[in-house]
Amino acid sequence: MFNQVESLDDLLKTVPILKSAVSVDLSIAICDLEKFIAYFPGENINLHIEIGKKINPEEPLSIAIRQNKRLQADVPADFYGFEFTGTALPIIDKNNKVIGGIAVQVRRQSELRAIAEKISNSMTQANEQIQTVSSGSASLAHFTQELLVQSRQAGENVKETDLVLSMIKKVADQTNLLGLNAAIEAARAGENGRGFEIVANEIRKFSKETVASTQKVGEITSQIQKVTGQMGSSIEKIVGVGNEQASSMLQISSLIKEIEQLSKNLNEFAHKL
Repeated sequence: MFNQVESLDDLLKTVPILKSAVSVDLSIAICDLEKFIAYFPGENINLHIEIGKKINPEEPLSIAIRQNKRLQADVPADFYGFEFTGTALPIIDKNNKVIGGIAVQVRRQSELRAIAEKISNSMTQANEQIQTVSSGSASLAHFTQELLVQSRQAGENVKETDLVLSMIKKVADQTNLLGLNAAIEAARAGENGRGFEIVANEIRKFSKETVASTQKVGEITSQIQKVTGQMGSSIEKIVGVGNEQASSMLQISSLIKEIEQLSKNLNEFAHKL
């Protein structure tokens, strides 16, 4: 049997060899049926067990000796400041009589698990933020695309305004020509055409003012058309940047999801240590 020895002294001789052969940091306590007779602390795990200290009847090692069976339990950090797995095993002699026990404590990698959990939580939060930014980038690209369409439509409307102004100018020119003809006819009529001459002159005056106004409006619409063209060019650049940003955010989100999964795998691995 693996827990059978000639004597506890023989077991004590093998412990240093065992600790040297095993790369895991552990501590080992050996007792007879009443008290601890040896303790070998680890580099990072030390329960400060005093040689000669009586075994507490309630602790796992005492129970393992009484029941003659192997016991194992995880001890939380609340007791010793760090988490470890303790194994208690009864020791029997060649007559199968229980003569003592051995307790092995292996420190669990709680720090590694804590780091893994922290990374996982950070990655989850970062991914949520990236998703929000990505959604905002997609919305921005959509809105700027709509704005670009509206800007182009505004440019087309300005062009239509040019056509309307051109028609108004033609009407004004025709009106001025009619007013001139009316003034000539009124002059031929002499005294009888004086009233008609006044009306003809007012018509010509109005047509000239209309032409001047259409010229000013034309200059303004030309400026508006120039500005809308520049605005459309700027919006196209914004749309391009927004699309690139949205694409980059999706790639970053995918990368973070991979890191998040790796941190979860690390966390699961750390729990097994």
